[in-house]
Amino acid sequence: SMVQTAIMLFCIVVGASALLQRATPSLAASVATPALTQRAATPAMGLLGRVAGRLRPKRKLNIPVIEVGSVLPAVEVEVVPPNATTEGLAESVSLNIAEALGEGKSFLIGMPGAFTPTCTDLHLPGLIQSAKTLGDYGVSNIAVVTTNDRWVISAWRDSLRECVGFGDSSLTYLADGDGDLVKALGLVEDMGFGVGLRSKRFALMVEDGVVTRVEVDEGMDELRTTGADNLLQIAKPPEVEAEEASEMDRKTLLGGAAVALLTAVAFFSPG
Repeated sequence: SMVQTAIMLFCIVVGASALLQRATPSLAASVATPALTQRAATPAMGLLGRVAGRLRPKRKLNIPVIEVGSVLPAVEVEVVPPNATTEGLAESVSLNIAEALGEGKSFLIGMPGAFTPTCTDLHLPGLIQSAKTLGDYGVSNIAVVTTNDRWVISAWRDSLRECVGFGDSSLTYLADGDGDLVKALGLVEDMGFGVGLRSKRFALMVEDGVVTRVEVDEGMDELRTTGADNLLQIAKPPEVEAEEASEMDRKTLLGGAAVALLTAVAFFSPG
């Protein structure tokens, strides 16, 4: 039957993998090295081991997420200098996250990684384009943090500037290379084989070091609550909302009056 055939093929693959592993000497064992520096040969994983490794499930991390009203953890991050380049990266500055954000109202935006598709194509460009309006709404700092080193973040920023064609001097870039900050915030996730532990996609509104809003998008691709459009709504002052509502009412009233006028003209027009 098909089931018996599948089982037989599986056994053949397992047996062949085991024989190949025993028959092929490792490269480390075949190269002569001095006794003091010689390392033990790394065991070969075999076909099934390699396949299983790439299909491993994501590890669940039971770390509580920071809550509204909490003070930011006392964790240091690297502030990537605004004039940094990969050829001559200026010396970075390590600051406590509260110091890096500064006083007043700010947004701390976490992204899974530099050069990843959603971060590069949508998330970061949206923030850059909305930075001025957010500033008008009273946001003093927009800081982007990823679990990359400062060289990668600098190259990412520079490449995006060249592709998009506009600057981003209004944003602050933070390197959390060891993931200490996102772990302390409870906003870290295992993204799977080949990616590992990364920052979740999140947005924290912070006022003078205290968290006032927490937004999280799950996975590496989703972008809804942490995107620029939603952050503009969150940061919009009440007086701006009232003004926009009043303008909408005025347009609705004018539209209704225009329709009534056209109806009257049509009704009273001769034959």
